Amino acid sequence: MHDNKVVLITGTRKGIGKSLSEYYLQKGFIVCGCSRGEASISHQEYHHYVLDVCDEMAVVKMIRDIKKKYNRIDILLNNAGIASMNHILTTPYQSVRNIFNTN
Repeated sequence: MHDNKVVLITGTRKGIGKSLSEYYLQKGFIVCGCSRGEASISHQEYHHYVLDVCDEMAVVKMIRDIKKKYNRIDILLNNAGIASMNHILTTPYQSVRNIFNTN
Protein backbone atom coordinates (compact mmCIF):
# COMPACT_ATOMS: atom_id res chain seq x y z
CA MET A 1 0.00 0.00 0.00
CA HIS A 2 1.22 3.47 -0.83
CA ASP A 3 -0.90 5.53 1.57
CA ASN A 4 -3.36 6.29 -1.24
CA LYS A 5 -0.91 8.32 -3.30
CA VAL A 6 -2.53 10.00 -6.27
CA VAL A 7 -1.08 9.41 -9.72
CA LEU A 8 -2.27 11.30 -12.80
CA ILE A 9 -1.66 9.47 -16.08
CA THR A 10 -2.51 10.92 -19.48
CA GLY A 11 -3.47 8.70 -22.41
CA THR A 12 -5.00 5.89 -20.36
CA ARG A 13 -7.50 4.45 -22.85
CA LYS A 14 -5.07 1.93 -24.34
CA GLY A 15 -1.46 0.88 -24.66
CA ILE A 16 1.20 2.04 -22.23
CA GLY A 17 -1.13 4.44 -20.40
CA LYS A 18 -3.69 1.71 -19.73
CA SER A 19 -0.97 -0.70 -18.58
CA LEU A 20 0.55 1.93 -16.28
CA SER A 21 -2.88 2.63 -14.79
CA GLU A 22 -3.50 -1.06 -14.12
CA TYR A 23 -0.04 -1.40 -12.55
CA TYR A 24 -0.52 1.53 -10.16
CA LEU A 25 -4.03 0.39 -9.26
CA GLN A 26 -2.64 -3.05 -8.42
CA LYS A 27 -0.06 -1.38 -6.17
CA GLY A 28 -2.77 0.49 -4.23
CA PHE A 29 -2.58 3.95 -5.78
CA ILE A 30 -5.49 6.21 -6.63
CA VAL A 31 -5.26 6.68 -10.40
CA CYS A 32 -6.70 9.63 -12.27
CA GLY A 33 -6.51 9.11 -15.99
CA CYS A 34 -7.56 10.93 -19.10
CA SER A 35 -8.01 10.32 -22.80
CA ARG A 36 -10.08 11.65 -25.67
CA GLY A 37 -12.42 8.66 -25.34
CA GLU A 38 -14.41 6.97 -22.62
CA ALA A 39 -12.65 4.95 -19.93
CA SER A 40 -11.50 1.43 -20.71
CA ILE A 41 -10.68 0.71 -17.06
CA SER A 42 -13.23 -0.16 -14.41
CA HIS A 43 -11.83 0.02 -10.88
CA GLN A 44 -13.03 1.66 -7.67
CA GLU A 45 -9.85 3.76 -7.39
CA TYR A 46 -9.72 4.79 -11.06
CA HIS A 47 -11.20 8.15 -12.03
CA HIS A 48 -11.40 9.05 -15.71
CA TYR A 49 -11.61 12.40 -17.49
CA VAL A 50 -12.54 12.66 -21.15
CA LEU A 51 -10.47 15.47 -22.66
CA ASP A 52 -7.85 16.38 -25.22
CA VAL A 53 -4.53 17.27 -23.59
CA CYS A 54 -4.12 20.03 -26.22
CA ASP A 55 -7.12 21.81 -24.66
CA GLU A 56 -5.47 23.88 -21.95
CA MET A 57 -8.73 24.86 -20.23
CA ALA A 58 -9.88 21.22 -20.05
CA VAL A 59 -6.55 20.20 -18.51
CA VAL A 60 -6.73 23.03 -15.96
CA LYS A 61 -10.28 21.99 -15.05
CA MET A 62 -9.18 18.35 -14.58
CA ILE A 63 -6.25 19.34 -12.36
CA ARG A 64 -8.44 21.61 -10.25
CA ASP A 65 -10.97 18.79 -9.83
CA ILE A 66 -8.26 16.32 -8.77
CA LYS A 67 -6.76 18.81 -6.31
CA LYS A 68 -10.24 19.53 -4.90
CA LYS A 69 -10.92 15.80 -4.39
CA TYR A 70 -7.49 14.71 -3.13
CA ASN A 71 -5.66 17.95 -2.29
CA ARG A 72 -2.62 16.79 -4.27
CA ILE A 73 -1.11 14.97 -7.22
CA ASP A 74 1.84 12.87 -6.09
CA ILE A 75 2.96 11.56 -9.48
CA LEU A 76 2.38 12.78 -13.04
CA LEU A 77 3.01 10.41 -15.96
CA ASN A 78 2.49 12.47 -19.10
CA ASN A 79 2.01 9.60 -21.53
CA ALA A 80 -0.53 10.95 -24.05
CA GLY A 81 0.71 11.30 -27.58
CA ILE A 82 -0.30 11.25 -31.21
CA ALA A 83 1.41 10.03 -34.37
CA SER A 84 1.08 10.28 -38.11
CA MET A 85 1.56 7.18 -40.20
CA ASN A 86 2.58 9.23 -43.25
CA HIS A 87 6.14 9.54 -44.50
CA ILE A 88 7.60 12.71 -42.98
CA LEU A 89 8.03 14.30 -46.42
CA THR A 90 4.34 13.83 -47.26
CA THR A 91 2.95 14.76 -43.85
CA PRO A 92 1.04 18.06 -43.96
CA TYR A 93 2.55 20.89 -41.93
CA GLN A 94 -0.53 21.14 -39.67
CA SER A 95 -0.20 17.44 -38.79
CA VAL A 96 3.46 17.90 -37.88
CA ARG A 97 2.57 20.93 -35.79
CA ASN A 98 -0.19 19.01 -33.95
CA ILE A 99 2.20 16.13 -33.25
CA PHE A 100 4.83 18.44 -31.76
CA ASN A 101 2.26 20.41 -29.76
CA THR A 102 0.77 17.23 -28.27
CA ASN A 103 3.89 15.17 -27.74
